[in-house]
Amino acid sequence: MPTLPDSAIASSNLPMARFAKSLRIKAARSRTSCAGDGVRPLTRKLFRDLWRLRAQSAAVVALLAIGIGMLVSSLGMKTSLGESRDAYYRDDRLSDLQLQLVRAPMRLTERIASLPGVQAIDARVAAPALLGLPGIDEQITAKLLSLDVPDKTPVNQPWLVQGRWPEPLLGSQEIVVNQAFMEAHGLQPGDTLAATIRGGRETFKIVGMANSPEFVFVSPPGQMFPQPDRYALIWMLRPALEQAADLDGAFNDLVLRLSPNADVAAIKASLQSLLGRYGAQTAQGRDRIPSARFLDQELDQLATMAKLIPPAFLAVAAFLLNVALTRLVEAERANIGLLKAFGFLPGEVALNYLGMSLVLVILGMVLGAALAQYLGEMMAALYLKVYRLPSLPFETTWDAWLIAVAVASLAGLAGSINAVRRVLKLSAAAALMPAPPPAFQHGSRLFERLTRQFDALTRVVLRRILGFPRRSLTTIAGVVCALSLLILARQFPIAIQQLLEVSFDHARRQDLSLTLIEAGGTDTLQALRRLPGTIQIEPFRNVPALFRYRTQSADEAIVGLMPDAELERLVDFNGLPQRVRDDGLIITQGLARQLGAGVGDRIDVKITTGRQVDLQLPVLAVVTVSAGNNAYVSLSQLGEVLQEPGRIGGAHVRIDPAELPAFHQAVREMPIVAGVSDLKRARASLARTFEEGAGVMTGIFVTFAVLMSVGIAFATSSVTLAEQRRDLATLQVLGFSRREVSYVLLAEIGVLTLLSLPLGVLIGHWFAMAFLKAMATDLFTFPMRFEPAAYAASAAIVLAAIIGASLLVRREIDRINLVESLKSRE
Repeated sequence: MPTLPDSAIASSNLPMARFAKSLRIKAARSRTSCAGDGVRPLTRKLFRDLWRLRAQSAAVVALLAIGIGMLVSSLGMKTSLGESRDAYYRDDRLSDLQLQLVRAPMRLTERIASLPGVQAIDARVAAPALLGLPGIDEQITAKLLSLDVPDKTPVNQPWLVQGRWPEPLLGSQEIVVNQAFMEAHGLQPGDTLAATIRGGRETFKIVGMANSPEFVFVSPPGQMFPQPDRYALIWMLRPALEQAADLDGAFNDLVLRLSPNADVAAIKASLQSLLGRYGAQTAQGRDRIPSARFLDQELDQLATMAKLIPPAFLAVAAFLLNVALTRLVEAERANIGLLKAFGFLPGEVALNYLGMSLVLVILGMVLGAALAQYLGEMMAALYLKVYRLPSLPFETTWDAWLIAVAVASLAGLAGSINAVRRVLKLSAAAALMPAPPPAFQHGSRLFERLTRQFDALTRVVLRRILGFPRRSLTTIAGVVCALSLLILARQFPIAIQQLLEVSFDHARRQDLSLTLIEAGGTDTLQALRRLPGTIQIEPFRNVPALFRYRTQSADEAIVGLMPDAELERLVDFNGLPQRVRDDGLIITQGLARQLGAGVGDRIDVKITTGRQVDLQLPVLAVVTVSAGNNAYVSLSQLGEVLQEPGRIGGAHVRIDPAELPAFHQAVREMPIVAGVSDLKRARASLARTFEEGAGVMTGIFVTFAVLMSVGIAFATSSVTLAEQRRDLATLQVLGFSRREVSYVLLAEIGVLTLLSLPLGVLIGHWFAMAFLKAMATDLFTFPMRFEPAAYAASAAIVLAAIIGASLLVRREIDRINLVESLKSRE
């Protein structure tokens, strides 16, 4: 950039017009010719400015990279997961409808297959089993499924990962086990596995490892989290399972594939007409298959994250870029004036600052692309641990990149537009003069009265804060945003911990839950009471039901509990229990949201199993629980509705730990028990599933908040130093110590930070509430809990980042050249 020494101006005898003309000629030559290194002067200035503002620039680039990375990885992961799911469902023929029944003859399969719109069916035998492994006393639950022609199953075709399929000529004791269970226990083809089926003990030989599109998410019945070491899926040849389950020539599980334009309602009605007498439940669509439902919810959460989180990062990056460039323009008034006086066009000077924004956006995109690939591959690896897909390659799409480029460019433009506008409006004459001091004529007397008790240096700081209100407000806004996001990052683990505490410490206080193969009566309950080590036992029963309210409907379950239940209770996030009654329903908040119903409304309920009872019940209460969308009634009321008083579907049990091995041994010998759920293991599994994702999210948000805090502190302190360099030097000449001069420099950001903290806590709390509400699904609701220690720790992190950045700027005071600073032009 051409320079003009003060001495040249003072000694020049040229008329002002000729002097200005010569400067314009020199500037024109500078624009049309390149320096020896081939770089235009303004380009060199651009990169010098970027280097001088490297701390703020690095923060902006990092924020842009994080925003772009999270946006592209979320959109790419949503696309990749959705495409992998769809390909898996299509290639391995996932069912469109499924239903369970008690026992139906195989002769009905021809009539079912001939229904209009039905492409293929598989009338299977399904049976629960309890497994035994050496060294493990706890119960391991399994679901056994029959295979007719193993490698040509028309619906829900399992795919073989390792080994082979069972062969009829080699005996009936060969089985194929799901991959997650085998990996959890280190099993291999050739190992043996003991199973108890309807009280009979058998030993099977594992010949293969497989997965199925029906069980992408493997969890025990009634559970909402994976337990790969305590739940197995086993496929075996049909004749062997028919004999073990006492279902010769019959089926009790039906899955169907439909044509694209099939009349689903008509098919469901036909199935109910054909199979209702055999104890059939209402056929459920793919959206009610537990595994498919979990995967759909995961895709919805990815879409929510893509909508909420990346825009926040990019908006803050734009804000920080605006702060840095605007304050750079304020600090470079003289240089801008000289450039315009030298003949550089206003647009050229403005493009210099717009170019800085463009460089930062490009760097952010490059780093964001690398981060997106890293995050995407990491997310794919995490998902493959939970969802058993054949493969999950992370791939980004052009539309995701177009959205990212558009949003990042918009962020860069929004961050630089204010600085560019100021450069264009600033005339050379005004820029070459010092900026006019802020006007205090309307409030100077009030200011003097309010600040009379402060020393002179403190009044200087306060006058500067009040004299530049827009700058002060932007600083406060930046600190508030950084603190808010840090509170959000810390709130998610707190919400998970609260969910675990309410669900497993207050609501579910049993040790084990037993489910029965079929509903039992009083004698069954007495048999369960006699199990070794039983301290307390509470029966329950749940049945599938269709809930309707006005135009909304939901397929969930209705659960019957004891009114005085102590082991399985309805407890909301505030720790308040609700007792079931005989005159109505208690529904969860998730079910209430699905139906649009509230307390006092009457809901139509249809029991979709057994007698297919229709009734209408009032809503007595809506309870906020962590998981599930069930409705609850008293066990006696449910028995009356089903015309089966006194019958139970299972029991919650509290056990003497010393008697646990004997208890499990006794349960294995009971043919009525279908499965056992261990609450301690369930809690550990749920915690592990949540914390894997929460840890990554917390780390990203903490990094984000620290970067923003550092950027704000650097911008504020650097501009203060640039604007007051002469004043700070004057204070030193007048005898003020460096400590006192540092106070003038740093007190401004200190006061603004202290003003920001209470507001940041309030906005952060609100932001966390909104985020947790947005992340809630039909299956999970995340509680909001205020923990002062977490908020204080968040504020401490922001303070530490700001103090560290400010102290780095404070070092410049030691480098102030008093002579040069005091010679600066007036």
